[in-house]
Amino acid sequence: EFCERLAYYGISTNIITYLTGVLNISNSSAAAQVNAWSGTCYVTPLLGAFLADAYLGRFWTILIFSIIYMGGLAGLTVSAADDSLHPVDGAEASSGQLAFFWAFMYLIALGTGGIKPCVSTFGADQFDELRPCEARLIPRFFNWFYFAINCGAMLSATVVVNVQTDVGWFEGFLIPTVAFAIAIVVFTAGSKLYRRMPPAGSPFTRMAKVVAGAMAHRKAQVPEDASKLHEVEGHMSIVPGQVKIDRQGCCKWLEKACTRAKAPGVADRWLVTLTEVEELKAVVRLLPVMLTLIVYNAVYAQMTTLFILQGEGMDTQLGSLNVAPATVSVLDSISVLIWVPLYDMVIAPFFARRGRPISLLVRIGIGYLVAMLAMIAAAVVEIIRLNVVNSNGLQDDNPTVAGAPVVPMSVWWQIPQYFLIGCSEVFAMIGSLELFYSQAPDAMRSTCSALQLVATALGSYLASLLVIIVQAISNDSWVSNTPCLVASLLPCVLADGHLDYFFWMMSVLMLLTFVVYIFVARRFRYKNVSGDVGRVPPAGCAAQPLDASATAAAGSDPASHALPAGHPQHHRPRGAGACCR
Repeated sequence: EFCERLAYYGISTNIITYLTGVLNISNSSAAAQVNAWSGTCYVTPLLGAFLADAYLGRFWTILIFSIIYMGGLAGLTVSAADDSLHPVDGAEASSGQLAFFWAFMYLIALGTGGIKPCVSTFGADQFDELRPCEARLIPRFFNWFYFAINCGAMLSATVVVNVQTDVGWFEGFLIPTVAFAIAIVVFTAGSKLYRRMPPAGSPFTRMAKVVAGAMAHRKAQVPEDASKLHEVEGHMSIVPGQVKIDRQGCCKWLEKACTRAKAPGVADRWLVTLTEVEELKAVVRLLPVMLTLIVYNAVYAQMTTLFILQGEGMDTQLGSLNVAPATVSVLDSISVLIWVPLYDMVIAPFFARRGRPISLLVRIGIGYLVAMLAMIAAAVVEIIRLNVVNSNGLQDDNPTVAGAPVVPMSVWWQIPQYFLIGCSEVFAMIGSLELFYSQAPDAMRSTCSALQLVATALGSYLASLLVIIVQAISNDSWVSNTPCLVASLLPCVLADGHLDYFFWMMSVLMLLTFVVYIFVARRFRYKNVSGDVGRVPPAGCAAQPLDASATAAAGSDPASHALPAGHPQHHRPRGAGACCR
């Protein structure tokens, strides 16, 4: 994941500069093409997650899509080295040159689709949920997994991007290519040690069958006694690799699908098992959380758009160095690198020792509140910036033009808002990452992880839509009164707009989302799995009962980590050692 993030951000952060500076594409065309590519990178995880859960399993999905990803990186590196694939000075790239370039860029987009939803879930699968000493480490895994993501992102923003601009594009693309090649070698080297969940067939087919069964049995009376609902014998369900899931109270109309509508012994093509119904119910329970995440991600998206725009209107000097406003965004990654150890080693244990562990839902809610504070901080900074501009008579100057007067206010005033956004990630993003893993059915964990990624993409689209709507309603007075570069969100005169109004609006929107989230969280019910009766703990952990407070301290629900005998994760592959020695 570290190498993949280094590669992804090493390409995506500066690719628009490559398009405009090397391939001579216009700003508007380059922005549109990059946006389309970025959106594709968050749509392809649905394909990768489906193949992992249904047919290939997570290991083979990661490996196959990594090879595809590697092919895209290698082709991109070759395109940067071959002058015949670049236009002559002053001319725009030909259709053939663009086709070669985008063919490999979309190979990268396809490759990331099999990695994003599978690496985190595959990593968490390596912890045996039956062993309490391993189960309690799953929340900590997600904390440090996100830490690795930001290490890769920060390295790409501080090293790879500078190599691309100061040394050369070939060298700048070669670094992530070599790093990712090393990652594939390391990943495959441990193939004999991994614990693998078997593919369980198409989850969408099972969900469709449940809905069809509920409609076919719409006149059936759902019994109050769960034992009268259709289910197979034993601890494992009819779904390969899936533990039987206990009945939950929500969406009872779906239980008609597992209610017997015909006499015993008479075949019923629409009858499904209770676990198959509970699979769909688990996804339904996650959807409201996903909707609130869309708004959160719209707020988060301001870090890479309007925060940078705000920084353009400030003094970017750091001593003798001129720091690009986009480089300041690395403060977000630094914030995450500070908050992850702080949360994992100080905050979570502190509340756990006092008997009030931070649950997953509480953790996400805290992240929402911190994101709201980030928008408030950005609004306050913008108000101060506008006052400085007005007091110095710079209202008609465009700070993005070479030789323009510098606004006497340092860009480092943005530190609080970046620091708060990074803090919100540690609570909301990591919390949701674990929630969508632990509360997903065993056979649908990649698919549910993909839903969280889709929320990220939809949040970015929502952020763009909000800007368009606000500019239309306010006649461009919030972002800019000058329409020359409105399409790219870069106003001609930064002092001519009111970014503070937009930030205040986003803070109010986040507050309203938090209120809705409270309602969603209060109604949310963690999943229950069957099979604790007769369960025999493995040697090495038998005397270590699952400490609910310690597990929940990192944001997990201990019930979600209890698996019965016979679960596929119990079959530790050759070479794997015992836990907690």
